Amino acid sequence: MIWWKCGILIVGFLVSMAMAENSAAQNVPVQASSPRQSWLSQQTATGDWGGIRNTLKNKGLTIASNFTTDLATNPSGGEKRGSTYAGFLSAGLALNFEKLADLQGLSLNLSGYWLSGRSLSEKYIGNLFGVQEISAPGTYYFGQLNLSQSLFNDTLTIEAGRLFAADVFATNPLWGYYVNGGININLNSIPVNIFFPEFQVAAWGARAAYQPAKEWHFIAGIYNADPSVAGTNKHGLDFSLDTSKGALAIGQVTYQHHQAREADGLPGRISLGGYYESNKFSILNNPSGQSWGNYGGYFIIDQMIYRGSWPEYNGPSHLRSGASHAERAKHPYQPQSASALDRPYGLTAWFGLYAAPKESINKQMLQLAGGLVYQGLLPNRDRDVTALGIVSGKFSNQLKGQGTETFVEFNHRFQVSPWFYVTPDIQYIINPNGSSHIPNALVLAMEVSVNF
Repeated sequence: MIWWKCGILIVGFLVSMAMAENSAAQNVPVQASSPRQSWLSQQTATGDWGGIRNTLKNKGLTIASNFTTDLATNPSGGEKRGSTYAGFLSAGLALNFEKLADLQGLSLNLSGYWLSGRSLSEKYIGNLFGVQEISAPGTYYFGQLNLSQSLFNDTLTIEAGRLFAADVFATNPLWGYYVNGGININLNSIPVNIFFPEFQVAAWGARAAYQPAKEWHFIAGIYNADPSVAGTNKHGLDFSLDTSKGALAIGQVTYQHHQAREADGLPGRISLGGYYESNKFSILNNPSGQSWGNYGGYFIIDQMIYRGSWPEYNGPSHLRSGASHAERAKHPYQPQSASALDRPYGLTAWFGLYAAPKESINKQMLQLAGGLVYQGLLPNRDRDVTALGIVSGKFSNQLKGQGTETFVEFNHRFQVSPWFYVTPDIQYIINPNGSSHIPNALVLAMEVSVNF
């Protein structure tokens, strides 16, 4: 427990520094800043490398890296008490061939990941939704390797190669403010039921995104559904294409409104999606039996209900509000980022629903999620975010003794700078793994993230 107490002391110091800085990294002119303020005002912790980084970007080479760590302990409840650390280091590289070779709209993305530590849920609590969102099995992984081509003034983007699905499907940008893995960018009951390329494991696939107007976004993809590529001993380097394992076909439509800085209304977003995976699945109450094909659908909505002013945005340009899918595809994808979202002050409510009707093969038949996110709640903390969320996942009736697992989470993200945040977090897990025999668990956690 010594390391845990040391961690709390360190984070307490960092939070104190953030508060004392009093928005130092938010719109403070560099020429009028102290060295510390200038450093905190940068977009990344390592800066521009003496001009090298910006020169490379102008020539078509973009480099990005992030490290996120989750410290967590359960002082009560779960199978037993304990504390763990989990870490996730990512590095990405994007080649923009528009600048490199005058090939309009063409880019290449590569990424790699290093995981460390242990899962508190797996080791001590025994619940389904990991209380540390960045915890995953294995050590190092090769991630994305994909080409993207944007056409027709960036309204159509076609991507192919080693792709994730979780970066664009069944996701919402607000979920990045939570620490529990039940909504780790995605509705995470989906990968419980099917092979869903996410986080550190990519799969061969292709997808097309069509954005005829700022308000509408259509995307559809197909992925190889061979789950063996996710083996920890393969490190994401299994490039085989086993079509006998079937394919994952998935589509989504999104309507968003008042997302632009100059818009007068309240920003909101609605997404509706569904999938079909043509693999064979074991029957839950008869492991020797199998059933072909699986399907599911989801609905996600967020709506700002109180809006204040819109602070200046000082993060990466491709992450600004209203950036097109084509623009984002030309930059490295990072499952975790310390960059604050480009949003106005105010309160936003969100809701998510996922359903998988085939009870005989789906461990999770239903997931319901909802919450509130408030940006700028504390005075002079423009980019800080306070978040409350409740998520429930219902197990199949074929799994005896397992009903519904629910967690409640409350946290506050101190956005120290554009490249660094600290999030003290508290969670309460009700019926871990859907079982009334495992005591409800109280979890105290801390997430720290740095963009390099």
